[in-house]
Amino acid sequence: MKQTDLGPPTSTPGPLVLRAAIRTGIAGSLTIGLFFLAACHKTSGTGVIATVGDQKISREELVRTIAEMKLPDKVPASVPSDVLNRLIDRALINQEAEREGLATEPAISRKIRNSRERILRQALIQQKVDAQVHVTDADVRTYFDQHKNEIKQPGFVVVRQLILPDMKTAQGVARSLKKTHGFARAIQHYKGGPVGKIFEGTVPPQFSKYFFNTSKGQVTGPLALKDGVHYFKIDRVEPGKLLSFDEAKSGISQFLTSQQKQERYQAFLNSLRAKTKISIDQKGLGEVMGASTTASSGATPGTK
Repeated sequence: MKQTDLGPPTSTPGPLVLRAAIRTGIAGSLTIGLFFLAACHKTSGTGVIATVGDQKISREELVRTIAEMKLPDKVPASVPSDVLNRLIDRALINQEAEREGLATEPAISRKIRNSRERILRQALIQQKVDAQVHVTDADVRTYFDQHKNEIKQPGFVVVRQLILPDMKTAQGVARSLKKTHGFARAIQHYKGGPVGKIFEGTVPPQFSKYFFNTSKGQVTGPLALKDGVHYFKIDRVEPGKLLSFDEAKSGISQFLTSQQKQERYQAFLNSLRAKTKISIDQKGLGEVMGASTTASSGATPGTK
């Protein structure tokens, strides 16, 4: 069941009760489709289904709220009444918040403004960017044909590590690590253990040689890091493989969609900047940047 913004539960049955009722085949169940049909055709007067103080709750709002809950086809007949009571509760709380003047408090007013601006930004980007993106099957096929030798499931290695206190110790145990059970004994004596899977492309290039183009059972290192000197034991090697079109098409579609969205988003921003006069107080910006740098360094402003 989809969560809706209806506030805390009242005395009416909550989602768990509704699910239990459905499981037990409670009498009087109805289909949401029939309820919608009745709601659409049995309109009365203004279509207002409840009044809370000066606020009216329309039949349309009730039907829409139930639809947004994504309920199963069959639900207890009491669901419309339950949901309506939640809407009434929400209206009561909203009205009391207005009477208390909470919307005028600076912190809350700022949150309301930020929420409004965020909703408008999202709606605009959806309209001007996302809705304009269309990746076709032909686009996906073309990309695959152009990059099929690069589109692969990355290989990985399964690794254990040994951590030694210093380079002298590391050099002293190096030969013993290649003996049967030597690596495991060293881990018991010093520090270390399983690292797990390391996938191609997930480690900095300077560290790749310790994990890839290696063979099962190989010991690599030493590698000096902050916490000590490391050796690695390669316990398993799984090479990468090229993907077929069917295996790759979903990922390609997602990649091309994301790429198009980014391109359209940047083009849209550029068009807004081109038609809008923008001025920046460089001196003020410099002062803020200086203050930020001073704060991050822990220095006292005005001191050297």
